[in-house]
Formats: sequence, C-alpha cells, structure tokens
Amino acid sequence: MLFGCKLKRKDTLKIAGSILTAVVLVVLFFGGLAIHFNEGQEFELPRGWKLRRGDKIFENIPLEDMSDVFTDVKRREVISMSHPLIVDSHDPLTLRVYSRLSAVRVMIDDRQIYSYGFVDVAKQRMVGSGYHFVLLPTSYYGKMMKIELIASEDDAVTAAPEIVITPADEAISMFAKERIFGIFSGLFMIIAGIALIILSVPAIYMDRRFYPLAIIGVFSCAAGIWCLSTIKALQLFSGDITLNSIMEYLSLYIMPFPALFLSLHFRRSASPLGRKVIIFVTVVSGLYFLAALILQVTDILDVTEIVGIYHLLLIPYTTCLLFAGNSKWRRMKAAERLFQVGLYFISAITVLEVSVYYVVSMVYELTVRMNTITTPLAVLTLDVVMTIGFLLEIYDMRLKDTERERLQKLANRDQMTGLMNRGMCERRFTELKESGEDFVILNMDLNGLKDVNDHFGHLQGDEYIQVFAEAASKALGGSDDLYRVGGDEFLYITTGLSEDEVYRKAALIKKLEKIVEMENNFRFSIDASYGIAGSAESGYTDPEDVYRLADKRMYEMKRSLKKERN
Repeated sequence: MLFGCKLKRKDTLKIAGSILTAVVLVVLFFGGLAIHFNEGQEFELPRGWKLRRGDKIFENIPLEDMSDVFTDVKRREVISMSHPLIVDSHDPLTLRVYSRLSAVRVMIDDRQIYSYGFVDVAKQRMVGSGYHFVLLPTSYYGKMMKIELIASEDDAVTAAPEIVITPADEAISMFAKERIFGIFSGLFMIIAGIALIILSVPAIYMDRRFYPLAIIGVFSCAAGIWCLSTIKALQLFSGDITLNSIMEYLSLYIMPFPALFLSLHFRRSASPLGRKVIIFVTVVSGLYFLAALILQVTDILDVTEIVGIYHLLLIPYTTCLLFAGNSKWRRMKAAERLFQVGLYFISAITVLEVSVYYVVSMVYELTVRMNTITTPLAVLTLDVVMTIGFLLEIYDMRLKDTERERLQKLANRDQMTGLMNRGMCERRFTELKESGEDFVILNMDLNGLKDVNDHFGHLQGDEYIQVFAEAASKALGGSDDLYRVGGDEFLYITTGLSEDEVYRKAALIKKLEKIVEMENNFRFSIDASYGIAGSAESGYTDPEDVYRLADKRMYEMKRSLKKERN
C-alpha cells in the first residue's frame, strides 16, 4: 500500500524526498523572483562613516569594520553615525535603517527629520526591532546625515545596522520583493492554519480523533506569524514596530507547544516513561509561553529579555522531540516517519539559527539571509510534513474503520439472507424494554421447509428461505427491522406502525409470495404462517411477553392452515 501502516521504509523516503524536492523547487522559483525583483536601484554607504560612542570617536570607518564598536553596549547608551549624503541621484530618496531594540533618530545637518522610541526608552518600556523608512528632504545632496541609536536594554545593539538608500517610489516594493519567499511562506502557513482550525471544528465534533488537525492549525498560524514578523514583513500591514516584535517573540515561544503536543499523538506506542517525559516537557513549554505573555501584558518584563531562557529550553524541547518515546525507524508508521523527517530538518535549522544569534550575529547579512529564506523554509517544511503525515494517518484510520464496519455488519447480519440476526433481535428487545415505547411484533414461520429439504434438497431449501426473506423485506420496506431468528423463523419489529398497518403489510407479503412463486416457476409453494401482537393491545411491556403472544398466534394460524390442507 502507498498509504497507512503498511507503508514501507523506501516508500516513506520517496514521499519525504518528493516533499523536499517540491519545497526546493518552490524556493528556487521564489529565489529567482527575488533576484529578478532586486534589480531596483540601491545606494549604499559602506565607507567613510564617523562614529561616536561616549568619548570615543572613530573617523572614516567602513560599516563592515564596526564590530568592535558595538561590543558590550549598555542600556540607554548612545551611538551616533555620520556620513555626507553624496548620492548620484536627483530623485526623491528614502533612507532605510534597521534597528534592534533601539530608539532611532535621523538628522540632516543637525535638523531632526525622524524619531522613534525615545519616550519608550525613557520610560523603560519595550522598543521593538524593525525597519525605519525615512523620506530624505529634496535638497539632500552634500549634506551631513546623522543617525543616533539608543539601546533600550543591554546588548541590544550587537552589529552595525543595515543602512540603504533607495528611490522613494520603490522603497516599499523593493523591501517586499527582497522577502518574497518569506512572505509567501508566512501567508501560506497562516491561511492554511486558519483553514485547518475551521475544518477541524466539525471534524472533531464528528470524530474526536481529528483533534491533531486543530493542533497543526495552531502551529501553522504561529509559524506563519513568526515568519512574517522575523523578516519584518508585518510592517507592510502594520507600522507598529514594537507590536511586530512582540508578535515575533510570542509566536516563537508558542511553536514548541503544538509540536510537542503532536509528538504525543504520533508516538502513541511510546513507553509510559517516554510519554511522561513528553507530557512534562509539553507542559513546561505551555507554561513558558503563558508566563511570557503575562510578563509582557503586565509590563513586568519584556518578551525580548527572556529569549535567553527560551534558547536554553530549546535543548530539552529538541531532545524530547527527537528522542523521547521514539520507535526504531523500521517500526514507525508512515505518519511518524514523516514527522521525524521534519523534526530532523527543523532541529538542524534551529541549531544554525541559535549559533548565528550568539556567535556570528555581527554578520548582519548572514542573519538576514537566514531569516528570509532558510528559516521560513524549515518551518514551512515541518508544517507541510506534519499535515501530510496526519492525512496519511487519517487515511489509515478510515481504512480500519471501513474494515471494522464491514466486520461489524457481518457479525450483526445473517449471512444467507442479509437480514439482522438473532443477536441484534435480542439487543432490540433490550432497547424496547428500556425505552418503554409501544411496539408491534410480526412473527413469521415458513410452512413446509422440511418437506422442501427432504424432496428437493437443502440448496432448494436455502433458496426458499432467501426468496421469502426478499419478499418480506420488500413488503415491509427494508431489512433493518426484519430479523431471522431461526432456520425458518422471522421477526418484524416496529414502533412506527399500528397493528392494523402491520396486518396490511402481512397481507402484502402473502401477495408477493404468490407473485414470486409464479415468476420463478418453483416446484414448491412459498408459504408462511403469521402471528401479530402489540404492546398496547396486549398490555405487556416486556418484549419477550409480546413475542410469546405473537408466536402463539402464529402457531394457531399454522395449525389452521394444516387442517385446511388435510
């Protein structure tokens, strides 16, 4: 099989390889678009900067050599950067500056033209990280541009900011096109996540086993928001840089929770100890997110200040996801294998991401490339793999449900006639006794079955039983209320018909018997005796008592017919 638990290892690898190939093709496509779109004009000022940090002044320094300047920056420390605006353009220009957790001021010849975050720094409130788009005055050429950064917390500034000058009419479009893959990935995951959550509501109502669909939806939404916010694409929809940063960190903090929760689902065969470990780490991840949310809302602590704790928690998170309760590869089902492949990929990217954050964060260009392509690719792959894995599992569950229903039907129905069997009749008696509903029982017994078996053989006797069952089922409007309770005994139980109506049904059966007998030119007569009794008419509430009364009346009819034949 291609789907379900019988999926072999090589098939799983083929599916994983196909998914990876598809994702790589998407990356190449959007990478090509990014290269094509990045043909817009940019003016960089890589050299000739004058920096001031406290009493230290650095003259004619390139941006790439500023690493030492931004070492051990303290809260509220001011760093200023100056450069003459000698740009080969006469069109309106926009200055794009990236700042990390810092207030920003831009001045032209000591005249302030832009300011952000100074009130928040003074009140010790969070200042977000993001891009500032500053429209330069028309008479900018040759004037001195000064950029001031004031850190809102210790080590907020760790590298020289990205500083780019672009034509004013292309500033936003170029910014978006540079991040086209990350924007596509983020929007795709948010839309897919919302769709999965909406679809999961009726699905869970019908079958609780669909709950992972909602969990995948939560992960997808969180991953999508994080992708958009980490590449600062949320600024295209909202200019609130601080809100974007809060969304970035909160969405990052919540992502392990649904991933760990899903590992409980995919690893149901884990040992009790393995499941306890997963549950414990899942609870820790949920509590960490709640704590971060409460601290941010109450202004006790900014979400950016506890990112170090989160990075430490990534060790147990990742270890638990990769190893806790994990089966050997050959014993894994298809869904768990795909989930595991996605975890390997996201774990590798997580290690790389944290390394860049702490070890080479001063290389701003590398951080930007990771955030715009590599990281969105990792979370998108995990999201797609989890969804496909669960769909494989749903397919497997449906196959098992179908097989179980088929076996259940075989267990509940008489194999020769397809009618309900004696066990289902007894169950129906129990239901009627508990409900107290009025009901009517039609008891039927074939006449002359033994003679047919003796004179024409048991195959003809079986045909006699089948033909009668078909005629009775047709006259009574279906087989769900018709039971074969013995070799030649049948019961019809109804709560929706009166006794008179059941008598008319019995008369119709007699007519159908003669029609079937004539149409098939049988060598024997199709004939049955009937007895009808109802709970309202008899005063009995126990179905067994009503059945005995109907059985008595059936035998009275049988004796009467026998006397007539004699």
